[in-house]
Amino acid sequence: MDSVRRIAGIGDVYVPTQFREIAAGDASWRLFSQSELGQFDRIFTHLRRGGVAILSGDWEHVTGVMEYIERKKGELVRPSREEGSGAKRSGKRRDRRQPRMGSDRSKFHSGGRTFNPAQGKVESLSRLMCWADSSGTLQIHPPPALPYLLEWVGEDQNANEGRPFLIPLMRIQKIQNALAETYPIRALGISLHASDNVLPPHSQETVELFQLGLRSVKPHLPRSAKVLDMGCGCGGLTLLAAQEVGNLGGDIYASDLLPEALATTRFNLRHYSDVHSDSSHIHIMPAGDLFEPVSALHFDLIIFNAPWVVSRARNRAEIAIHDEKQQTLKRFFNDLPSYLNPKGRLLIGYADASGAKAITRLEELIGAAGLTVFNRFKERVATHRSKQKWENITVYELVNEKSDT
Repeated sequence: MDSVRRIAGIGDVYVPTQFREIAAGDASWRLFSQSELGQFDRIFTHLRRGGVAILSGDWEHVTGVMEYIERKKGELVRPSREEGSGAKRSGKRRDRRQPRMGSDRSKFHSGGRTFNPAQGKVESLSRLMCWADSSGTLQIHPPPALPYLLEWVGEDQNANEGRPFLIPLMRIQKIQNALAETYPIRALGISLHASDNVLPPHSQETVELFQLGLRSVKPHLPRSAKVLDMGCGCGGLTLLAAQEVGNLGGDIYASDLLPEALATTRFNLRHYSDVHSDSSHIHIMPAGDLFEPVSALHFDLIIFNAPWVVSRARNRAEIAIHDEKQQTLKRFFNDLPSYLNPKGRLLIGYADASGAKAITRLEELIGAAGLTVFNRFKERVATHRSKQKWENITVYELVNEKSDT
């Protein structure tokens, strides 16, 4: 599907990447404005026929439509009459090799593929959308305070190229619910937020180990030191760096692969700025992989809370902690010499959740990159996983021993 659709009553609108396949190519996309929001059955029928309903008007009425659709979502997805009775009409017996519905009551077989009604309901509800103008203001009244809205759904800030854009109502509610949670951080003295797909800062110990690391490296940093927080997530370590070494007068850069992480860092930076008058030295970069967003820069200190679970990430939310075959870690250390200044410092956090072999491989990569372990800050912490009650978190303070000559 194209990234831009023409909607009567709005004009050309941008459809974020992850929402482009929610409807068939010939589906009807229709705006339901304030005067039509009370026509629940009409909107429901439009969705059931595979259409996309775009709502605009009072927030109370918009959520009223959502509640009505939620109550009737069981009727949104079901096997068609033809699919359910085809075998009986043809007089053919069901092939005994085909799985029975009873073997997994959450699925049925249709059109040669396994179809999950629960997933189908989610996809159907995703076709209940709202629209935002080109500046990102949702066209509902009153508009919820959701700055950086396009980034919250995993798009770059300017992906819409000045056009209005669409977001499913259920996604808006999910972002709101995530941002309603707060996470007090002892080391910062403030609470942080974490949006959908962004790792919440549950571990006070991790933050405090990095705080020890920052206090250890500070005497070795030059004035106007350049600092990078790679994989900034919710921005906790970015703000910690600003608190601990920001008075050196340098610049602090925050980067991440996920736009929603950068939006979360921006959001938390606003609250940090309410307490700290000057945060102009903090720069949040465009989304990109590892060093891509800062390819023209070199750093005196790099902070990286690396993904420590050696397995494949199944979704965007797991990218922050899952690293299949430690490939992210390997690429990081391969690229690091091009970005860390001679005598520069690296603070890298890692947990032994994946066992001793993963730690051994990490330390081999450290040595191969020409870095020296100057300090280890370590803490044994309880986990929430049933198979492993405890794990060790280590923040390594590493030194690039290469000189300028």
